[in-house]
Amino acid sequence: METIDLHVHSCYSDGSLTPKELVTLALHTGLSAFALTDHDSIDGIDEAIQAAKNQALEVIPGIEFSTRWEKRDIHILGYYIDHHAKSFKDKLQEFLDARDTRNLRMCERIREYTGFPITIEALVDAFPDAVITRAHMAAWLVDKGYVPSRPVAFEQYLDEHAPCFVSKTEVTPTDAIKLILSHGGIPVLAHPLLYKLSEEKLHLLLRELTEAGLMGIEAVYVLNKGQDETYVCSLAKQYHLLITGGSDFHGKNKPDIALGTGLSNNLSIPYKLLTLLKAARIPR
Repeated sequence: METIDLHVHSCYSDGSLTPKELVTLALHTGLSAFALTDHDSIDGIDEAIQAAKNQALEVIPGIEFSTRWEKRDIHILGYYIDHHAKSFKDKLQEFLDARDTRNLRMCERIREYTGFPITIEALVDAFPDAVITRAHMAAWLVDKGYVPSRPVAFEQYLDEHAPCFVSKTEVTPTDAIKLILSHGGIPVLAHPLLYKLSEEKLHLLLRELTEAGLMGIEAVYVLNKGQDETYVCSLAKQYHLLITGGSDFHGKNKPDIALGTGLSNNLSIPYKLLTLLKAARIPR
């Protein structure tokens, strides 16, 4: 069976591998296709597509938008976006400018609260090709020996209820969905069960997002347990959504998760999901 992975991160967000290295790994793993879905970044897409040229591997241009809904982080995946469009790049830059301001304020809070000499400049030096996120702050704190692990960094300083957390200027899921749709893409709700929403809230979110144009939901996911996949597939059926699947691969930043196969080979995502995704694309 041909298999794929529709949720993959590179060093252009919070993964550890370059897009070219991801292509090499995908070929070694035997994948037929993968989607590069960096957080709020499209910078690695062309590198991955070029690396896969003349290879038996498809690279799907994608992105994972970080958005806020009712004081929770909600991630929206976008597939087959026109990532070369100036209008898309301009709007994405607006999102990134808001993130840069937040990162600056979080570094200031960490310095004030702990005395650790973290700065944006230090983070950029340490992660020169990345869109800086809290994950990079955690990695920097670990690398410098200020905390023993990334989970501790988040718990003590970076999580939503920790003392150094700063809320982002809120981009809503609807904002992301509209931007993806307006540039030929397919918007998909990522890992819906990770948000720990009540069933009532989850249905409220899905009603709101499907009204905005949501086309899919990530039902096959690396952290699914028990009947999770069956449940999310039932939501897909109820809301007439496509099903996607992914490992959420980050390389050494999530070392237990393998590209394409997840945790201890708990994933096998069939190519037919990509076939259905392609069929849903709206010609521009």
